[in-house]
Amino acid sequence: MWRLFLIVLFLPFLVTQPAAAQARATEYCDLVVLSDPADPYYPLAQEIAAAEGVLLANSLPQALDCGPVHLAWVVSPAFLSDTAFIQFGQAMLGQPSAVSTGIITASTLDGARALWQRAADAGAERSLAVNAENPAAHIYQGRILGGDLEEERPLTLDSLRSVLAEADYLTYTGHGSSSYLRLDEETTLTAANVPALDGLVIGTGSCQTVRPWNEGSISLAFVDQGAAAYVGFAYSPNEGFLIGEFSGLPFRYTWPGFTLGQVVQAQNRGTLQGYASIPYQYLLGDPRVALQTGPPYRVEADVQAGLWREVRLSGLPAGVVPVRIRGGAEYAFVQVVGITAAADGDPFYNSRMQSANIRGDRFLLVEQPGGSLTLRLRERAPFYWYPVDMLLDAFDDTFIFSPQSQGDVLGLAVCIPMLLWVGWQALQKRLTRKKVLLAVCAGVGAAVLQAGYSWLRLDDVTIISKTVVFSPLSVLAAFLLALCGALIFFQARRWPGRLAGVLAATFFSWAAAVTGLVVIGLGNQLAFVPKLGVPLYNYSIGLMPLLAFAVTGPLAALAFAGLRQAANHSA
Repeated sequence: MWRLFLIVLFLPFLVTQPAAAQARATEYCDLVVLSDPADPYYPLAQEIAAAEGVLLANSLPQALDCGPVHLAWVVSPAFLSDTAFIQFGQAMLGQPSAVSTGIITASTLDGARALWQRAADAGAERSLAVNAENPAAHIYQGRILGGDLEEERPLTLDSLRSVLAEADYLTYTGHGSSSYLRLDEETTLTAANVPALDGLVIGTGSCQTVRPWNEGSISLAFVDQGAAAYVGFAYSPNEGFLIGEFSGLPFRYTWPGFTLGQVVQAQNRGTLQGYASIPYQYLLGDPRVALQTGPPYRVEADVQAGLWREVRLSGLPAGVVPVRIRGGAEYAFVQVVGITAAADGDPFYNSRMQSANIRGDRFLLVEQPGGSLTLRLRERAPFYWYPVDMLLDAFDDTFIFSPQSQGDVLGLAVCIPMLLWVGWQALQKRLTRKKVLLAVCAGVGAAVLQAGYSWLRLDDVTIISKTVVFSPLSVLAAFLLALCGALIFFQARRWPGRLAGVLAATFFSWAAAVTGLVVIGLGNQLAFVPKLGVPLYNYSIGLMPLLAFAVTGPLAALAFAGLRQAANHSA
């Protein structure tokens, strides 16, 4: 566990050059078609390659040797499997330049051909965001949001079928499987009731919907019914790690210079930071699909001043916008002035900016309020940036997001046996007034720090795309945990008891770390490695609170030691 912690902590400093600099190539292919000659859909691959005048590769290594910007994988459902997707994801993970990939498939050869041809039908005039009920994201009733996000309708099977038939672009957030999208506990949209579609582009954040080899595949149903593109996951994602997931409509402003497939690559980087060990978000359709004809902004200035390159944009619409910086891949650090900053090698998810480096250019997805935007780039992040950013992410996760995700209630529940112990100590007259007063001071200090940190950082949290709110119960829990922890520390005669006091006061951090690392570790080793041959999830969710504990644990021990000395001295 500590080895994993150290790897994450020092990984950014082991990066000796920007990842983009490693991706430079003098020659590359704009599009490569990939297909197995034994696949019954291989004739379609030959048609596409001939029509586009591009290379037809018979294997993935051959396709990647060309250094493609876009890759069209023509494949029948029978030639797809867990093994094929895992091998593909591992190959993509090792590419220095992100490869925009689209899978061309359908239930029939003619259906796959039609999917390829529908790329020109994609548009964004009627854009919608559909969210199933999700209390963890503070969505308490299923809803359909219009593209301006002001119009809201209830989510039912009839209303969903209606908007699917009418929309140009739609995102769906809710539970799912290979055969359905779940609207609520009793309602699902299955392959059998997907309506006829008019070139719809749909993105989903649901579990396991892109498994075309499974019977009753929901993604195949969308393709067969007329979708121009379907984006989803082959395996279960961890919700909240897709930029613009709930209402940002991340594909809405794609343009020929920043296509749907390239947005998926930027989003995949976010999943690798948040939870995934390999990328497994996939696009069915032409990876060059774009919903707009040009960029959603104007470049007002692009100047170099010392270490910094500054790019000023104007005319941006609100929401998630795709920004392409020519020659930007050689800059490892990007600051969006007034919004956020990110760097190559940063280990934790950023909900306001994601990026991919492709053939010397930097492709940025930025969630912003619209209007003007200033980007500042430099070849390396300032020396202090990595440790500061990692600590802030760790504290944001531990003291703001985790408490609102039932951590506050769990913390209060843990306080109950400790308060009973305190009461018993008081009845036995083992607690002096001085000790109680100092313990109360420790509790008040912890509560003030909890409330103050939440108040200062609430609007700047970027470790999750879910709405983040302040938890009043977390302040009460911090007070009681620190109070009880201090008294346990004061009363302990040996180091195990003092350690117990420190652990009580830092419950928010170590409990989340242990839970995350143990649950993910067991899931990987017991479920995914035996079945898939690789662990499916990384340990970021557990490492963030572990990093917070590495800071707060020693600080709590020092504070309690000082208070204990003061209490004993007065006694």
